[in-house]
Amino acid sequence: MNKDLILPIVFVGSLAYGCADSATESRPDASVDAAIDAATDASVDEGEDAGMDSGVSGRLVFVSSALQNADFGGIAGADDLCATEASTAGLDGVFKAWLSTRSLSVADRLEHSDEPYMLVDGTVIAVDWDDLVDGALLARLGRDASGQPHTDDVWTGTLATGASYPTDDCQGFTSGSTGHAQCGASTSTTMTWTQAQTPECATRLRLYCIEQQ
Repeated sequence: MNKDLILPIVFVGSLAYGCADSATESRPDASVDAAIDAATDASVDEGEDAGMDSGVSGRLVFVSSALQNADFGGIAGADDLCATEASTAGLDGVFKAWLSTRSLSVADRLEHSDEPYMLVDGTVIAVDWDDLVDGALLARLGRDASGQPHTDDVWTGTLATGASYPTDDCQGFTSGSTGHAQCGASTSTTMTWTQAQTPECATRLRLYCIEQQ
């Protein structure tokens, strides 16, 4: 399994910033964003070959198009957001958020599939559940349910193993004001795709959504 470089994206202001400990870091300009896209697009070739060229089917995975603070109404609210975005994009199946609280982890609440996990364009990011939680992905998980690319970071509450981040979770992801929670970098294929930093709950990030059946 190839491992590419970690390419963090950092945003400032009232909208969003990346998986960082403060909102004081600078945002890369358009030329830097373009360079990041060019570099990371090259890194998904292996995943695309494994998916589209072989015609393999699997569990669809996407990043939400919506950006918001950590108040999702808990896990149920995050799952509803994923289901709504999947339905809007015309995707069949049941979709749930890759989101853990301190009391309930994704490893305990999501299906452990033997099928590949793949983006809507056919790019395989992991060959099965064990591959998904081994600390590395085949390709970055940065496309939404319609296939549009995104480089924003993502609320996860989840370690690379699928276990819950144990320290803080924005009151079970019901608070958008006080505290911190674990986030991941959608531009990464190392463990930091889900386990990067712990920004403040007011930070506006995305969610990962995973097909269950």
